[in-house]
Amino acid sequence: NESAVIGDVEPQFVLHSDTVPNLAKLRDNAFTTHADLRQIYLDEFTEADGKQRFLNAVSIYPLLAGIKANTFKCFVTRSWLLCTDRGVQGFLHPEGIYDDPDGGMLREAVYPRLRFHFQHQNGRNLFPEVAHRETYSINVYAYPGPVEFAHMSNVFDPVTIERSFHYDGNGLAGGIKDDQGEWNLAGHPDRILRIDEEALALFAKLYDEADCSPLAARLPTLHTRELLQVLRRLAAWNSRIEDGRHPFTTVQSWWNETRAVLDGSIRRQTVFASSSGEWILSGPHIHVSNPYFKTPRTVCKEKGDYDPIDLTELPEAYLPRTNYLPHCDPSLYRSRTPGVPWDDKKKATDFYRLVFRRQLSQSGERTMLPAIIPPGCAHVHTLLSMVFEQVGTLVVFGAGVASLPLDFLIKTTGRGDLYESALQHLPLLDGSPAFAVRALRLNCLTKEYSELWGKCWNHAFQTEWWTKRDSRLPEHFSSLRPEWQWSTPLRTDYERRQALVEIDVLAALELGLTLDELSTIYRIQFPVLRQNEQDTWYDRNGRIVFTCSKALPGVGFSRPEWEKIREMQSGSVPREIEDDTLPGGPRKRVITYEAPFDRCDREEDYKTAWAEFERRRGAAAGAEA
Repeated sequence: NESAVIGDVEPQFVLHSDTVPNLAKLRDNAFTTHADLRQIYLDEFTEADGKQRFLNAVSIYPLLAGIKANTFKCFVTRSWLLCTDRGVQGFLHPEGIYDDPDGGMLREAVYPRLRFHFQHQNGRNLFPEVAHRETYSINVYAYPGPVEFAHMSNVFDPVTIERSFHYDGNGLAGGIKDDQGEWNLAGHPDRILRIDEEALALFAKLYDEADCSPLAARLPTLHTRELLQVLRRLAAWNSRIEDGRHPFTTVQSWWNETRAVLDGSIRRQTVFASSSGEWILSGPHIHVSNPYFKTPRTVCKEKGDYDPIDLTELPEAYLPRTNYLPHCDPSLYRSRTPGVPWDDKKKATDFYRLVFRRQLSQSGERTMLPAIIPPGCAHVHTLLSMVFEQVGTLVVFGAGVASLPLDFLIKTTGRGDLYESALQHLPLLDGSPAFAVRALRLNCLTKEYSELWGKCWNHAFQTEWWTKRDSRLPEHFSSLRPEWQWSTPLRTDYERRQALVEIDVLAALELGLTLDELSTIYRIQFPVLRQNEQDTWYDRNGRIVFTCSKALPGVGFSRPEWEKIREMQSGSVPREIEDDTLPGGPRKRVITYEAPFDRCDREEDYKTAWAEFERRRGAAAGAEA
């Protein structure tokens, strides 16, 4: 524990968050100032290193070979050796056993012994000293035998386990949160999944490498039995991004915000980018199918120092602020930019790319946050991007990962970070013009996307229309042109939400899901999205007038202001804001909201869209016949 040793003589080492180089200087200065500190430091290091080498000794813990060992894994495996064939062991321990990509050999020993696995989230702070998003589990092991264990996920209180095993009611299992937005503690028999070797084979196919044995499979986070059938349908899809027919490469670690500054590749400076080559994206810049979600403020030091961008005000040549700029010679900068495997003269920045926030938001509105970004721009290491040889693959895969069914598949991994190993297992949908045009209109927000729009143009785009009738959904599909125009993208909140709803339905139809299964995914696995939908209100122009979404600070009225106007049935209400998201400095502007105000029902919109797309499919099949 370096901080504990050096912090005693240099409190700044502990009290202030600092960069690695500055901490190194503090350490060196402390060694110079305090003569005995170096020996104390080395003694502590020797003890820690010796302990770690013991825990990683294959001769002592053979089942932990090749994985990062820790005390609980050592203790669990040692307990098996100390028990008779009638012994039972119960442990409360972290979930690392079940999701470690290198832990296959350990899981092969775990599953035959496992009898009960109850995965908890600390959302109710049952353990105050543990982070509220931390996951851990109750595990009961016994003598090895055929694989068969009870598995529950998303348990927030042990009472849910008892209620599920002794349930005497009926009805559907509830979601992760109840209708009041609280963690759901209700029990239901469908919360208990009986996992056998067949289920493990399904998990191995979805989440692991092709040669992974069922007993080595990682264990997903599934809330109810119904979702097992959804996984079976997703596993049956025969085209995946990893099958080699659609060349791509992944940039997983680009500009590290510490090392890249130190080596002179980039410099920290928050300004509006003057070209895409100056734009180095950070995580908050993007959201689902929105590369212009937020822009850093003039002073940006924390993750909350970003403002949402009003897409209806966006100039066609807009670029947001960037927190970093290239700092070295352009040729050197390019040489340090990742290349692509299909052309040794090309760099990743020569292509449109699909970019994701690398940190998965397991407890947020959505898990994956993907968007298409233009050529020229780069990103820091907290983002991950995919480069495709063919733009058609980029758009179709980009539409797929923006859909709830594929987001659900990633959510069930329970992982905190996104890597190529997870993305490459995802289905690659066939991608109809209906699918592509919605994805393009969501992402192609400025003229930086003119080339992408032109390359993907299909005259069938003009024959599309919305699946529901609403004055806030103008039928502009017929006026689309091969050349990108300011009116090409979807800009209002209402239009963009509807496009994502229809992408969800199109993806579910193609994957062979049922309407009930899509609704179950939404109702059970995405409680924050459901909560936000239930309390997001729109005016007659399709603008959000109030939302409880924490991702949209400053959008619409505050709750006290909203309560005063929500019952308006006619008329308008103005709101003056200071907008500093465009070049030229802060400006005052007035947003006018037109009453009456209403909210959407996603499940009802799913039903409407499903019926309409099925009708269109039937009409198309009849015309071909």
